[in-house]
Amino acid sequence: MFSIGVRDHSVPELCYPANRKRDPRMTSQMVLTLSVGALRPLMKRAKKPLDIFELPTFVNEEMGLRGLNIPSDLLAGRTPKDFERLCDLSDKAHCPFLVLIETPELNLWNPVNQPAVIDRLRRLASAATRIGCSSVAISLAEVTTQERADAVVKTLKIALSEMDKFEIALLLQSGTGILSDGKSLVDVVKKVGGFRIGTMPSFQHAATNGGVGQELRKLAPYAQSITASVKGFSEEGEHSEWSLDECVETLRAVGYVNSLSLDYLGKGDPIKPLSMARDMLSAAIEAAEPA
Repeated sequence: MFSIGVRDHSVPELCYPANRKRDPRMTSQMVLTLSVGALRPLMKRAKKPLDIFELPTFVNEEMGLRGLNIPSDLLAGRTPKDFERLCDLSDKAHCPFLVLIETPELNLWNPVNQPAVIDRLRRLASAATRIGCSSVAISLAEVTTQERADAVVKTLKIALSEMDKFEIALLLQSGTGILSDGKSLVDVVKKVGGFRIGTMPSFQHAATNGGVGQELRKLAPYAQSITASVKGFSEEGEHSEWSLDECVETLRAVGYVNSLSLDYLGKGDPIKPLSMARDMLSAAIEAAEPA
């Protein structure tokens, strides 16, 4: 469970952020990127499957997006040379890997799991550095009591001391239990402290846990990346589950200027709905920009 497939854990020369110059567009306004997990149907199709090494160019040139958040399971079994190649390809395509997303939930409150969890986070930080990510994102296994939430804080502090060696930030995705509420998750971030801990909320979770306006307003000030979840669209072309315009308006209201990572939660070919969401979000972002 706790193997990322990194066979050599020595620290390489940092590809990002130390040696990579950020695109100035990535600090002046919200930038649309992609959660690579949305492309699984294309990567698993029988004819001409999309190869992982094709991702940076495909996402930039075919989808018009400017960065990648990648699930950890897609890197399983890859070698350090594979990671270096991915980093190099993303640089050449001007489509950097930004966040490495751990696929399974991690139990951070159980002391029995603590050594393995901390080692896992260290391995993730090492892999993130190799492909050029500046952050690792995790989902927490359900936390049902304040005592367990406090135990999560203690484990996170230890883990961050290990991850700090790689200059990697840790982002907490909204989960279940008492930490499903934005305020409670932010409280964990505040108790851990430091500038390498933050949140990575999603439109879907916000919409189903208090509403996008309320939850994104709580979580966005602590976010380095936000998952712009999309599902289906009506015949009129409107997103059918939550208002993408409201999401952008809320984020602009709290001054959020980092990435929005598109993720498709529906079935079938993801390209059309992702393209529709891209266009809608781009228009909303441009409309919100000052003249």
